[in-house]
Amino acid sequence: MKRRACLIALPSLWPLPNLARAALPEVTLLVELRWVDRQLAPAATAGVRDGAVVVGTAGAVSPRGPGVVTATAGPAAPPPQRLLVRNGERAALRLVTREPLQWVDMLAEASPQGQLRSVLVNPRPRERQVTRQLAITPAWAGGRAPARVVMNVEDDGLVFESTLDLPLSRWQTVARTGDTGAPAPRGTVSSADAAGQPERELQLRVSVQPQP
Repeated sequence: MKRRACLIALPSLWPLPNLARAALPEVTLLVELRWVDRQLAPAATAGVRDGAVVVGTAGAVSPRGPGVVTATAGPAAPPPQRLLVRNGERAALRLVTREPLQWVDMLAEASPQGQLRSVLVNPRPRERQVTRQLAITPAWAGGRAPARVVMNVEDDGLVFESTLDLPLSRWQTVARTGDTGAPAPRGTVSSADAAGQPERELQLRVSVQPQP
């Protein structure tokens, strides 16, 4: 008995990304990026969590529930970076940021008996330059649909990829750097809760560029 090979032609799946891109509206999208610096004490975060009234001089949060937070305005932020990209296409840019560093020079003075007399501390503020490669592919299906954004970030040899659905014309936090210290347990008073925790947020906004 002879066996015959039966070849069935199936629709190719490779062109699907092109078909999906062709179904998107032929518009230009405006992608905006900005860094937001925040410095908020853990006590303020805990107060908002517990529904307390917190008055601070640095940072700002959006309280949940009955909590109220007031804060002083900081210096003006630099203008956001803007990119124009066709709907469904890929855009790449290089983000160069400066992160503050705090160097401390310490000089200790000892007595002839070897006992410590005094310690002189001289802080020296410094900053370092950080470069990140960022690729963004926004896709908007039209109407009230959100913009689906595929992000690829290369940071210090590491590559991160994320897919987010963002509402149009609204700033949204897509990444966060820094150390947010944990507040002390409820009912416990700690001096560490008064220390501000520096934090940076990368925010993204996608909107439809008006046709000329």
